[in-house]
Amino acid sequence: MVDYAGDAVGIAFSVLFERVKDLVITVAAFRGQLKKIESTLRSIEPIVNQIDKYNNMLECPQEMRPIQVLLEEGNGLVDECSKIHKLNFCKKQTYSKKLTKFNAAVEEKFQIYLPLLNLVTSKKTSMDVKMIRKDVREVKDLLTTVLSSSVALQSGLEALDNLSVPAAPDFIVGSEVKASLSLLRERLLEEGASVTIVTAPGGCGKTTLLKKLCHDAAIEGKFKDNIMFVSVSTKPNLTDIVQKMCQRNRFKVPEIKSEGDAVYCLQQLLSKIGQNPVLLALDDVRKESESIVDKFVCDGIKDYKIVVTSRYEFPRFSPVHRLNPLTHDEAVELFRKCVTVNDRSVAAPDTQLLNEMVEHCKRLPLVIKVVANSLRGQDYAFWRKKLNELNEGHSLLDSDKEIEDCLGKSLDDMAGDPSIKERFMDLSSFPEDCKIPATALIDMWVELYKLDPDGVRAITDLHELVSRNLADLVVTGKDSSDDHESYSSHYYSGHFAQQHDLLRELAIKECNRGEIEKRDRLILELNGNKFPDWWSEQKQQPLGARLLSISTDKTFSAPWPNLKLPQAEVLVLNFQNDMQSKTYTLPEFIEKADKLKALIVTNHSFFPAELHNFHVVGANLRRIRFQRVTVPFLSMGKLCLHNLKKISFFMCYISQTLTSNDAKISDAIPNLVELDIDYCNNLTVLPDDICEIKPLKKLSITNCHNFSALPEQIGQLVSLEVIRLNSCIALSRLPDSIRSLQNVKLLDISDCLNLSALPDQIGQMVNLNRINMRGCLKFSELPRSIVKLRNLKKVICEKEKAALWGLLKGTLPSLNITLFEEEPSLDWLE
Repeated sequence: MVDYAGDAVGIAFSVLFERVKDLVITVAAFRGQLKKIESTLRSIEPIVNQIDKYNNMLECPQEMRPIQVLLEEGNGLVDECSKIHKLNFCKKQTYSKKLTKFNAAVEEKFQIYLPLLNLVTSKKTSMDVKMIRKDVREVKDLLTTVLSSSVALQSGLEALDNLSVPAAPDFIVGSEVKASLSLLRERLLEEGASVTIVTAPGGCGKTTLLKKLCHDAAIEGKFKDNIMFVSVSTKPNLTDIVQKMCQRNRFKVPEIKSEGDAVYCLQQLLSKIGQNPVLLALDDVRKESESIVDKFVCDGIKDYKIVVTSRYEFPRFSPVHRLNPLTHDEAVELFRKCVTVNDRSVAAPDTQLLNEMVEHCKRLPLVIKVVANSLRGQDYAFWRKKLNELNEGHSLLDSDKEIEDCLGKSLDDMAGDPSIKERFMDLSSFPEDCKIPATALIDMWVELYKLDPDGVRAITDLHELVSRNLADLVVTGKDSSDDHESYSSHYYSGHFAQQHDLLRELAIKECNRGEIEKRDRLILELNGNKFPDWWSEQKQQPLGARLLSISTDKTFSAPWPNLKLPQAEVLVLNFQNDMQSKTYTLPEFIEKADKLKALIVTNHSFFPAELHNFHVVGANLRRIRFQRVTVPFLSMGKLCLHNLKKISFFMCYISQTLTSNDAKISDAIPNLVELDIDYCNNLTVLPDDICEIKPLKKLSITNCHNFSALPEQIGQLVSLEVIRLNSCIALSRLPDSIRSLQNVKLLDISDCLNLSALPDQIGQMVNLNRINMRGCLKFSELPRSIVKLRNLKKVICEKEKAALWGLLKGTLPSLNITLFEEEPSLDWLE
């Protein structure tokens, strides 16, 4: 055994290396991953062998402990793998992923030492030493910064739909789906380029099959990070997809001005990543969008697979795989499962009735789930009534029409609980295949239905939709500091609702019942500058809609015609901007919508769009949410928003240019209760006069990596109850005046990398009951006044920091120290 320098690191490396070399021979189940680890360890062996020399040269011995811990953890991991039985497929899949992540972590950790290795082997001058020392420190700072916020970064990328594969159900239903999964897996594991079409009626399980396929261990093992999942929908935007593909693969995102440019950029991208196998999943391609599949085909990539799901067959492409509905017995089994109440089997009134009901559902999983849920706990008479309705509505038209009729009958059964049907229809306010932020739904529903301002009832209604299979809930991240009862709107910042396209079509159909002027909801989807016939100055009558949603595509450029909205309370504006303008103009009719309470503006393009016509924002608004737009935050003082209670900025560019004519923000929004800023990376500070907004209760500035300082006068915000600053990695201190905030209950400083201490007099925050300080790497001691926090009930931190708090258990007997042990995601590492 080689005698490695670096004492503890050398020993840990030596033990791990010898163990891996042994297991490569004896453990077949993980041989592929172990060989890669062996290769990595062999390549860094010269570095480990002289690591003392490197550290003495660059004076950075602090790197030793993390390396030692990483290698020791790796030794434990490979030891666990050696004990796993070859037929334990579940554990094999789990530990295969762990080994892959460990190998990536080792490569990343030792990447910083490569310049030193070059220096030693080439014997460079002292000037070169200084330059390399500077470069290495810069790389080290960058890696530390990125690693510290990796979990939050990954959640944000998922929230932006960065082509990651969505989570798949834990189980799949039906022998047909299982057989299809096996067949498609075999095709994808073959070498070569191909386009495979998976076709079936809507609701048959095509998307579920595709998700399961992309998460298959063998597929992940072959394609690794080169798996991209694209929801194509009715209006595919090639430019947006290509930009997301560039981001997904960590290339600079190009500004694309035309579809021709998009095709060129796509070909360039594929040629770069095509050295390794590539899998592109195109989900839900419509008949009229067949041409977009052609654009993703790229000659010259030797192992490039495209899998397309569609309700339609595309004859020009092969092979075509037809996914059939469930067998009758499988459909009956699923129906029984979905009609079960409280985990207890519930028998149908009689077998014949159950069989007929299943056949009316066309043996389609989606339809079965929705219909069965509507029959839970109902008696024979109700089942018979439902069957009669389905028989009366039987149609000889196309299958989609029959499916829609069947689903519609299930919606009619919500008459006893109309609020759920209303919430279901509200989801159609957002574009197809869109991840709808739960916080946006809270803003809508709180104002539209006069619910509690914290959104507790709104979230309950969302979960009810999910339980009825009328929506899916996608969770991209969860902050363990948040309590879903006390701080619900914050707790759900990483939660998104999604609606199956069939269900969305049904929701829009329900919204479109009756005369336009009398509809309660108006959902408008504009193509280019084509407005509906009724929307003109000559024909227009006042609209009675309380909820108005307008979606425009990137070709929209016309001035907004006037709309009379005397009853509108919520306005949802969805848009895409092209690269020529990068602007979006708010419609003038907003200014005259006197009852408007909530405004939600979402840019679904890749780059932010500059928001124009900001002055039309009405004085009666209570909630505003902006996503991916440039907003003149400091110029808001010119507005009069005295009723505004909450304003949210997500992925926005917040203009902080201040002119002498700008009025104070506190004068414009004097009654603001909640300020939420997330992933706004250009934000560096808050204006001082924001501290004059006395009613402010919740201040959330999260994932703003350049935010460096709270106002020194923050102690004036005496109503504050919640302060969230997680992942503000440039924040280095908290103002001393924070001690005056005696109503604050939650302080979240998690992943604030540069924050090294709590304020000396934090003990004056007498109502503080929860602190989250996970990822605060620089903390080494607590202020003496901490013992005065008699109401402190919970602290979340890593094991190393728990020792500091453990010393206070005698003084603070109610304190619960929760260890945060979630492993940071390394999937984004190159």
